[in-house]
Amino acid sequence: MMYSTERGNNWVQRRVYTGNMRLIPFLLQRRFLLLGLALACTSMAAQAQAMDAPDLRCASVDVAGDVTLTWLLSADPGGTFVEHTIHSSTDIAGPYVVAGVVTDPLQTTFLHVGAGADAGARFYYITTTSSVPPVTSAPSDTVATLFLEVFQSTPLGSANLAWNAPATASTADNQFSIWMEYPIGNWNLLGFVSSTTFAYQHVISICQDSLTFRVGLADDTGCISFSNRDGDVFEDVTPPSPPEIISVSVDSTDGRPVIAWEPSPEGDTEGYIIVLVTPGGGVIIDTIFGPDITSYTWVPGTPDLAPESFTIAAFDTCRVGVPPSPNTSATRPQHTTMYATTDYDRCAGEVSLRWTPYVGWPVVTYQVLVQVDGGPWAVLQNVGGSQLGLLHDVEPDRTYCYIVKAMAQGGSPFSLSNRTCRASSYPPLPMFNYLRTVTVSGPEEITVVDSVDVAAAVGSYRVERSADGAPFELVAELPGGAGPLITYVDTDVSPDLVGYRYRVVVQDSCGNASVVSNIGGSIVLRASSNLYGENELDWNGYAQWAGVVQGHLVERSVDDMPFVAIGTAPDLPWTFVDDVQDLVGTTGRACYRVSALESANPSGVNATARSNVACTVQEELVYIPNAFIVGGANPVFQPVLSYADVSEYQLIIINRWGQSIWNTTDPLEPWDGMVSGSYVPIGVYGYYCTFKNGAGRRFEKRGTVTMLTAFE
Repeated sequence: MMYSTERGNNWVQRRVYTGNMRLIPFLLQRRFLLLGLALACTSMAAQAQAMDAPDLRCASVDVAGDVTLTWLLSADPGGTFVEHTIHSSTDIAGPYVVAGVVTDPLQTTFLHVGAGADAGARFYYITTTSSVPPVTSAPSDTVATLFLEVFQSTPLGSANLAWNAPATASTADNQFSIWMEYPIGNWNLLGFVSSTTFAYQHVISICQDSLTFRVGLADDTGCISFSNRDGDVFEDVTPPSPPEIISVSVDSTDGRPVIAWEPSPEGDTEGYIIVLVTPGGGVIIDTIFGPDITSYTWVPGTPDLAPESFTIAAFDTCRVGVPPSPNTSATRPQHTTMYATTDYDRCAGEVSLRWTPYVGWPVVTYQVLVQVDGGPWAVLQNVGGSQLGLLHDVEPDRTYCYIVKAMAQGGSPFSLSNRTCRASSYPPLPMFNYLRTVTVSGPEEITVVDSVDVAAAVGSYRVERSADGAPFELVAELPGGAGPLITYVDTDVSPDLVGYRYRVVVQDSCGNASVVSNIGGSIVLRASSNLYGENELDWNGYAQWAGVVQGHLVERSVDDMPFVAIGTAPDLPWTFVDDVQDLVGTTGRACYRVSALESANPSGVNATARSNVACTVQEELVYIPNAFIVGGANPVFQPVLSYADVSEYQLIIINRWGQSIWNTTDPLEPWDGMVSGSYVPIGVYGYYCTFKNGAGRRFEKRGTVTMLTAFE
């Protein structure tokens, strides 16, 4: 029979002999020979009954290579036993020699000293001799000792055992037992292999020592055939098995990463190396001692800032190499924590939860847990293993915390993400929005000033306008974030013709209208002249101040001079009369503006609203004398103009024949009666005077003037 043994990766084929091949024809020939002798003797000793050979059960080898044979006695009803003869050979085919004789009929064992069974297998059978006339039995079954050889593995780190198959016809056990002596004198059962297996590999877990092995095979009576003992000096160069990570999770109470693993099964495991996996490679963060430790918390970890990846290596108690270091296992693929984050859409009232995938084993389900205002945790939703986010409708002014739980098939193992929280709140709305004033700031310009709440979250300010009571329309949208005063200058207006009303609408950061201001209306001033040397003013009142209108300040500008205050008017009525008779020496053109004055504003800040500028021109008074005396009290001829805002002025003197003899375009230049440096003759002359006033109306005067002289 062939058997195999492993030495590292090299298998050595060795040929052994069994009692089932070459042994069978040899035994049959020998049995037939002895049987014939026995039959011949029967006729000579008919009264003798031959005994059978004993049942040889096991052959066990001791430390010296000596063999102990054990058998079961055969029946001897006639008491004819004489002796057992022990036959031995180093080869199953012989030659066999007598190893010893047993004469005690009750003896069941025999020690073959010097058998040399530590050098190879030894083969045995027994014959039994009965009484006179001597009769020798047929041989018993042949039994072979177990011959064990032990080799160093390649590479080193294991003991490879190989042995032969025993040649026995007895009922043997169906498995070999493997034994190791360590320490000396203590045999430890390593394990069992099938009775059809003739090799065994033992991984060395003892740092360095001499180890001895043996193989045993028991029969159904409990008799054990032990092989010879063989061994060598072995050294443990095999690291422990890489630890199997169960999960990498985040502690929901302190936010630290926790690694859990199955311990390495090797008995010489001394501890574990914790490795943080970074983009730049693995970084050892700790070494822990204790083969049964199965979890680790990394205190400096920050899984609430980013995913963190870990792996683990195991090391044993042996120190090898220079400098000495323990046998350290490889690492298994990394496991990575989940990193959960939230975004809050205040306008939609919605929390967006996102997380990175768990890496380490296939995720079947992600379970999202939620906690509201520090209350109990509850399952919000279960999603598939490929989904990495969800939306959660929330109520304002609450605090929501989330944890994502990754689960493998069946719910175990599982891993928890970091805890991420989000406070929900609607954008803070303005506490106030007060339109302070609407004032005319130019001929085609109105300035709107609004007081706003700077503590509010504002998207924009909408300035809306109504013209002469029409519906409000948007005229400008100013960005939020300004304040406490916002100013808008409206240049698309005619403030002297149209009454405008304004309001400011605050849009929150979600684009919703929140607070509408009070309404502010512009003051439209009108001015007109009467025939009594008076200018009459009237206007509309300012609208919707928080305070009251204390009165109105009236200002006037004559002939484009600066405005000066000329008086005040009460809140009502909205009229004022200006007597301008003392301004006959001017052009007669006067411009006015009226300012409404606020008082008792609750904020303590009183405003002013100014009207448009309204102008009027007094009716011109023209006096033209009908005579003048050269050299007398009235020596020149000149039209006298009152309130005349004169333009395109012309004065022409005409003689009796209708000829123009003198003219001027200067209203201040008189005619002194001379033409070309000489006085004209005394007499009556015609004149034509024309001009335009400040309102653009043309005046024409025709008549005659008499020139006299005071000279003799």
